[in-house]
Amino acid sequence: VLMTTCCYGLQVLIDKQRRMDAEEGEFDRRQSQLQASGRLAAEIAHQVKNPLGIINNAVFALGQAAGDNESLQKQVKLVREEVNRADQVITKLMGYAQLVEGRLAKLDINDVLEAAIDQVFPKGNKFEIRIRRNYGIALPPLLAQTGHISEVFVNILQNAREALGKDGEIHIKTVYGGDYSFQVMIEDNGPGIPPDQIAKVFEPYHTTKEKGTGLGLAIVKHNTELYGGTVTIDSELGKYTRFQLVFPGRSPIRFQK
Repeated sequence: VLMTTCCYGLQVLIDKQRRMDAEEGEFDRRQSQLQASGRLAAEIAHQVKNPLGIINNAVFALGQAAGDNESLQKQVKLVREEVNRADQVITKLMGYAQLVEGRLAKLDINDVLEAAIDQVFPKGNKFEIRIRRNYGIALPPLLAQTGHISEVFVNILQNAREALGKDGEIHIKTVYGGDYSFQVMIEDNGPGIPPDQIAKVFEPYHTTKEKGTGLGLAIVKHNTELYGGTVTIDSELGKYTRFQLVFPGRSPIRFQK
């Protein structure tokens, strides 16, 4: 009996060490992949931002030379607006490059959601919106960078906040999805999305907002898929909009081409 107990204890220690080694290996692989992605993003941003600055200066000079020519001034204004829009995109890309320099962590998805809620709906806010939570327990951790996953939920919640009026409600639910995965559902009772627009919501630069960059939901899709997850959207006009996200607890990072 003593020999059996000792062997069992030894096997438990060996299995624990193997799990720790495998986890450390996954940490290192993901960290290396994220850093490579960040370096590429920074290089692209640098190469594009400098020409944008030159274009902006040239357009300013053209505007001065155009004087009172209304037609030319309209064209100059259009170019400057598009340059500013492109600059916003590059600024976001540079921010992403800096973000990937952080360390991976074991994330409790419920904690990340709570932090996102506090960011979008800070204490003392004047938004008359109810948040209903239905969090699952003992969900597998997600090996990821907090900033990447937080940005997913912040963008979805901001969209919901902007769409909802008084008596608005957001329902957030997390549940175990089997095979070491979990699901996150975020649903609001807002005006919904027209059927012909649903297929476009994740496309970069697609926006219905006057001052929107059209990158919010594109970032949601990118950051979710970066960690092997999926995101889908379902909506009905006048009733609801629902985001369904699935994250695997263990998977390699995916790169967007």
